[in-house]
Amino acid sequence: MYNMGYGCAPIVMFVFNRPKHFLETVEALSKCPEASESELFVFSDGPKTEKDSIKVSQVRKYVRMEMAKRRFANVRLEERKVNYGMAKNVIEAVTQVVNRYGRCIVVEDDALCSPYLLKFFNSALDYYEDNEKIGAIAGYTPGFEFPESYTKDYFTAYRPSSYSWAVWKRSWENVDWELKNIKDFYNDLSLVKKLNMNGTDRYDRLCKVADGKSSSWSVRFHAHLVKNDLLTLYPRYSYIYNTGIDANADARQAIEDQNMNAIDLARAKDEIEFSDDIEPDADIQLAMRKHYSGDAVTEAKRFAKALFNKATKR
Repeated sequence: MYNMGYGCAPIVMFVFNRPKHFLETVEALSKCPEASESELFVFSDGPKTEKDSIKVSQVRKYVRMEMAKRRFANVRLEERKVNYGMAKNVIEAVTQVVNRYGRCIVVEDDALCSPYLLKFFNSALDYYEDNEKIGAIAGYTPGFEFPESYTKDYFTAYRPSSYSWAVWKRSWENVDWELKNIKDFYNDLSLVKKLNMNGTDRYDRLCKVADGKSSSWSVRFHAHLVKNDLLTLYPRYSYIYNTGIDANADARQAIEDQNMNAIDLARAKDEIEFSDDIEPDADIQLAMRKHYSGDAVTEAKRFAKALFNKATKR
């Protein structure tokens, strides 16, 4: 059982219209020994259409049933009356919780977890609380190959994860959600290079948000981490297996989960020995970049777009 200094961080979960996914996810999460000491905040987005209403109501019913099971220290349900969309829901909910508790753990509604997930997150949040180089903790690690010479149970990267993650108020409260300073990226290719270090899809996505063609909260958070030279800490072996990739998945999800079959939750470790050695490993950075970037043609197109944006939007 987790028993370090700060107590268990609150858990935030976002749900919409997928009752089966929620049931599977909360069942797995409840198997973590720390669940009984953790508050679970469920933010239920409102329906987009009348057709959504039935499944949204069903998910909310299942959340209330979870309250009665008392498997968590407390379960709180926030029912959005209108459809916020993922970005607004995440930004407002996480801000609300970290402002009160100083930290939180976020789990998507389609993320099956290892029973060691909450122990990992809480231990990492405690250990790196005052480390000014770590801005977030990831629970999901893609199934790429590690260098044979790499021996640590964790690694760091500039790219955060949106499947399951943890954050402190200190690295969340000053994010430029409105992208008022987007020109910093248009004018500085070194920032673009760092943003794309673990996948060339990121700057392309950031530009789409700036142009109103995407609402991604995660790339805005990523840009904040990059500008402030903050890293994300990952476990070597993933604590998360995503079950939500199906025919309705978007292009980002399809890329992120192309190697999901390589994820084996049985390899997730009960104990991880953390240290202050957090310098990104060059070979792992390259492996992540290859995983997320797609083929050489796609990379070249994105690089050309970066140059175009620098020339036309500065």
